[in-house]
Order: sequence, then structure tokens, then C-alpha cells
Amino acid sequence: MCSIAAACIFFSTVLAFGQSERPAREAASRILALENAWNQAEVKQDARAMDLLLADDFVYVDEDGSSKTKGQWLAQVKSGADHYEQLSNSGMRVRLFGDVAVVTGQYHERLRVGGKVVVHSGRFTDLWIQQAGQWKCISSQSTLMTP
Repeated sequence: MCSIAAACIFFSTVLAFGQSERPAREAASRILALENAWNQAEVKQDARAMDLLLADDFVYVDEDGSSKTKGQWLAQVKSGADHYEQLSNSGMRVRLFGDVAVVTGQYHERLRVGGKVVVHSGRFTDLWIQQAGQWKCISSQSTLMTP
């Protein structure tokens, strides 16, 4: 009788764990889709789409250590100064902590700046928060990798 009770407890724990994993997997998938939407917004210089992805108090820290507010970042995207030929992410990992998610990964970009082709690869960390049922990026930081 004790082994039957133990088996019931074991299987109910496994079932509960599996059910709690589903929302986390769905949130992680959603955030990865938003990361890809970010890249598309930059490539298309779509500041309106980018605006929907960023929290109002968003801060970006660039490879050179400079920082930009949401308004400054949107102005750069809108300006068209960077003409992307390629922008992609790889090795992305999402770690969830309730209504906060940390995304780490690598980015690869090929763009024209002032008529010159620039190729970069680096690592990034994006911090996402869930507000009113929507995920918004509140902070992003990039670090160049040496070739």
C-alpha cells in the first residue's frame, strides 16, 4: 500500500512539473520570436515596430561602452544610417525568472555605414520584462568578439 501511495505521489509530481514547464517553454519561444522581430525591425529600419518591443525606460549599452535611451535608439534605427545586409543571432538561450527573462547569444551583422562595409560578430545580453501580459525589452548590451 505504501508503494502505491509513493507511486501516486511520484507520478503526480512528474505531471505537475510537466504542466509548469509548458508556460515557461511558451514564454521562451515568444521571447525568441521577439528577438527575431527585433532583427527584422532593424534591417527594415522600422522604428515603429522597434518601439513596440522596447520598454519606455529601455537602455542600450553599445560595444564601445556608450549608452542610448529608447528615444535615441529609435532615432538611430529610423535615421537609416546603418544599412544592414545581414543581421542574425545564434546560440540564443532564454532563462526565465517569473516576469523577467534574460536572453544571451551571439549576433552576426554585415552592414554599410557611410558607404563602407562593416562586419561584426559579438555577444549580447537582453533583459526582458513582462508588463500587462506583454514582453518588453528593458535593457540590451553588446560586446564585440575579436576575429
